[in-house]
Amino acid sequence: METPKMRDAILSKARQEALDLLNEARSRAGDRVLKAEEQWRQRFETEKQRLLSDSRREAARIIAQADLKARQELLKEKDDIIKEMIGRVRKSLTDNAPETGALSHLINEAVGAFQSEQPLKIKTAGKDMAKVKEIISRDPKLRKRITDVQEIACMGGVISESLDEKVSVDNTFDTRLEMLIPKIMPQVGDILFGDRRQ
Repeated sequence: METPKMRDAILSKARQEALDLLNEARSRAGDRVLKAEEQWRQRFETEKQRLLSDSRREAARIIAQADLKARQELLKEKDDIIKEMIGRVRKSLTDNAPETGALSHLINEAVGAFQSEQPLKIKTAGKDMAKVKEIISRDPKLRKRITDVQEIACMGGVISESLDEKVSVDNTFDTRLEMLIPKIMPQVGDILFGDRRQ
């Protein structure tokens, strides 16, 4: 009879050891699950932060590109407006004959630039030929110095030139406008596009 008691005791002990082993395995498994879950959370958070950082960088890049493109478009529009304005000025100068007083001033200025009293010729736009000849014919000093009036392709104004064509003074609208444009562009830009509250 001792054998069944011993068997029961051995079985009981074996059950207890198995139960202890099972509890220990469950405890270790729980720790591993908690550790794995923590690692997963850390990896998830790291990946989330990386993705957020990448997204922010990409958004900043897209915004910077959009801002640059908008600025380029704005500058192009401003440039087109200024070019159109200059084109209108050129057309107005080409299409309209200058006033007699203004043309007389340009002639006298161009002729007066020569220090000597040498004879000169005047070159002017075809539309201004008659008016230039009239101005010269009415002024005795000009009539004495100007030996010829020739036609050139220009918007208006005059060129005075020595007879040997070695020295000339360009007082055409073309040249004056080309010299004036760089000087007035900042002011034109301020007037057209700037903040005028000073």
